[in-house]
Amino acid sequence: MSKDYYNVLGVAENASEEEIKKSFRKLAKQYHPDRNKGNKQAEEKFKEISEAYDVLGDKQKRQQYDMMRRYGGFDPRQAGQAGGFDPNQAGNFNFEDLGGFGSFADIFSSIFGGEDLFGRGRQSRPRPSRGNDLSLNLEIGFSEAISGTKKTIAMNRPEICPVCAGSGAEPGTGQTTCSQCGGRGTVNYAQGGFSVSRPCPKCLGKGVLPGKPCHNCGGSGQTRMRKKIAINIPAGIEDGGKVRLRGLGNPGSNGGPNGDLIITVNVKKHQQFERKGNDIYTKVHISYPQAVLGARIPVHTLTKDVNLTIPPGTAPGTMLRLKGQGLAVNGSNGDQFVEVQIDILKDLTPEQRELLEKLAKTL
Repeated sequence: MSKDYYNVLGVAENASEEEIKKSFRKLAKQYHPDRNKGNKQAEEKFKEISEAYDVLGDKQKRQQYDMMRRYGGFDPRQAGQAGGFDPNQAGNFNFEDLGGFGSFADIFSSIFGGEDLFGRGRQSRPRPSRGNDLSLNLEIGFSEAISGTKKTIAMNRPEICPVCAGSGAEPGTGQTTCSQCGGRGTVNYAQGGFSVSRPCPKCLGKGVLPGKPCHNCGGSGQTRMRKKIAINIPAGIEDGGKVRLRGLGNPGSNGGPNGDLIITVNVKKHQQFERKGNDIYTKVHISYPQAVLGARIPVHTLTKDVNLTIPPGTAPGTMLRLKGQGLAVNGSNGDQFVEVQIDILKDLTPEQRELLEKLAKTL
């Protein structure tokens, strides 16, 4: 790490991702071999720029690189010498601060594609990796969403194979080091002048291959099993809300933790109520005389019937509020809003028509 990648790209240590990308593009265009044919110095400069961007342009690699600079800023050629930094003399440094890397050598292996501090290839054991999350949609009723409910579902989910314990190898046959990645679990590809590390396609990132594939899982290390899963739906969950069940996703690899099962809750529409946040909306129908003269009418809420006062002269579409009759979430109650609809009589008796005509003459 004798090179200062920030100096190579000509950016400050606190430069944004966009600033780093902009500087790289400018320098890469300037020193690109196609524009400097036969110029060995420009070719080396281009490689240096690409190497710097490969680290600083990747959020995780940059974080690891910055940590290395902060804790020593050493030159590999001087490691363990006066003025340098010896990883074995790290004192009370807490390697948990490295975000899961057990040593500085592991960080360099991550940043520089499987090489150690001095550029030597390493055959480190593939790191444990977390399994992927699984997603599932679950439909519940409106009332169930309001009060909360418990559902039990049956699903086929991947499990570690009970026969080979996830190794993929038939018991007693053992495993062999993957010939493609040399046991690292990753392979490097050249892409646009960069070296990109990817999971090995042959061993799927495990670093090893089964001597003989397991008869139960076919060498994958996983089987699908039908299981019943209990899901607690919290009261007040909204349409599209999510419930996370930790550890019920895909199994991890190389001893890594399982992913999670994420349930997306779809709430059925209600014939009478509509929910907006913690508030409930509904409609009520009244007669023309009730609208003109005013009235008290019963209205359904989420939990009971209450009397709603219709003020005299209420117009169609008027929204009346029942305070505190909405949804109770986190100790706070929403309101219920009632939209007034006025029913117009279509089939009048002769007497009703006569009365309305007399009323019309007085208006």
